[in-house]
Amino acid sequence: MTSPLERRRFSRIRVSLPVAYHTRLPDTDAPFQGQGVLRDISLGGTYFHVNSDSYFQQGQILSLTFSAPLPYLEDTDISHLQATGEVIRFDPPTPNRPQAGVALNFLGGLTFCATPAQSMF
Repeated sequence: MTSPLERRRFSRIRVSLPVAYHTRLPDTDAPFQGQGVLRDISLGGTYFHVNSDSYFQQGQILSLTFSAPLPYLEDTDISHLQATGEVIRFDPPTPNRPQAGVALNFLGGLTFCATPAQSMF
């Protein structure tokens, strides 16, 4: 039997970067934005932590924007990256883990954007 790590198409990189997300609330379709902290990222997806009162449904679409120090890719020291993805798992908080977690599969790839404020919503 293969472990989940062996089934991944892309290697994950552990990071701790602030992330902004935009989505539509599943019940009302109202636009919603929030913030979290990336835990890891790959070319295929990411996992990030959000406040304990946050909730996401499997299949929900999010637009993420974050800034990372990638000095070799642009003329500046900070690169702004954006991705759109689908929630594949939501981990509610537990007594041992006070923050909720979101596993996201990218629907395209990571793209560079001019500023961290661009969004599809």
